[in-house]
Amino acid sequence: MAGTWTTQNKVLPGAYVNFLTNTPLSITPGDSGIVILLQEMSVGNAGDMYAVSASDKSEYPDGVKDTEKLLANEALKGAKTVIVYNLGTSHTDTVLNTALETLKTVEFNTLCYPYETEANQQVISTWVKSMRNDDGVKIQAVLSNYAADSEAVINVVQGIKLSDETTLTAAQTTAWVAGITAGANINQSNTGKTYLGAIDVVPRMTKTEMEAAITEGKFVLKVDSSQNVSAVYDINSLTTYTTEKSNLFRKNKFIRTIDGINNDIVEIFESNYVGKINNDDDGRALLRAYLIDYFNTVQDLSAIRKFSANDITVSAGSDSDAVVISCNIQPVDSAEKIYITVNLA
Repeated sequence: MAGTWTTQNKVLPGAYVNFLTNTPLSITPGDSGIVILLQEMSVGNAGDMYAVSASDKSEYPDGVKDTEKLLANEALKGAKTVIVYNLGTSHTDTVLNTALETLKTVEFNTLCYPYETEANQQVISTWVKSMRNDDGVKIQAVLSNYAADSEAVINVVQGIKLSDETTLTAAQTTAWVAGITAGANINQSNTGKTYLGAIDVVPRMTKTEMEAAITEGKFVLKVDSSQNVSAVYDINSLTTYTTEKSNLFRKNKFIRTIDGINNDIVEIFESNYVGKINNDDDGRALLRAYLIDYFNTVQDLSAIRKFSANDITVSAGSDSDAVVISCNIQPVDSAEKIYITVNLA
């Protein structure tokens, strides 16, 4: 089990990890790249799931239309796998709640809801926050025109036009954003990411409008004179900052880094240490040595910097079977703002 903690009062064995602005962790690349696409389908049964990839779409039901494959194909421009969750022909509250309950036991990275039903968006936003904070499942949802003010939700506000003249709404464009988010490495930002196959943004934004949108936690796109469409800034919808959660948390690269760390530490602890070593000086020293080796590997990937063994302490918790790990790790940010002064003589 995993999750966050405020006091040492957990019942189930597991790793409970908090990330604060001044005490972040980091990660090794995991097996990411899985998108859940909640989609209405004209064939198949509500509740069915179809795992598709760029090379294998055999799980689709017979009679599926090309238009019903469109969003999965857009997501696969960044993702390794898209799991299409069949919502039926007209999904209701019951169908959505059943889907979310089912997805609690499915491993994935991002959830895409390509519709603008505000009540359902609110349900999804609440659910994904709970999954992150209460269950320790580090996922993100991608919604459209929904200001969640949370690192758990990416807010897409523009559509695009494809080279075949197909126009996607902002809600449909969430599929591509979910795909590139799920498929990005922990040391990779999607700022400037090119949208393959897109030739225009609908609607376009001026520089001033982009600045306002980014301040409001919106994921925006732009098109250049050569009809190349790209992401302006790889951010989520978080706009309220605190001393514990600074504006670093609005950057999706940072979220991928700390999420990866969370997942790796949980895996390290639960696979190698829960019930397998004694909670004594020798056991804690073994755990510390493993973590030092782990973070050195992460530093070699340029995901963190300035790490040394002194940045990690492992001590006994308040219960006889509890361990408290303190890590001071500095994630590497991406170069997204460059200020240049040119002197003309």
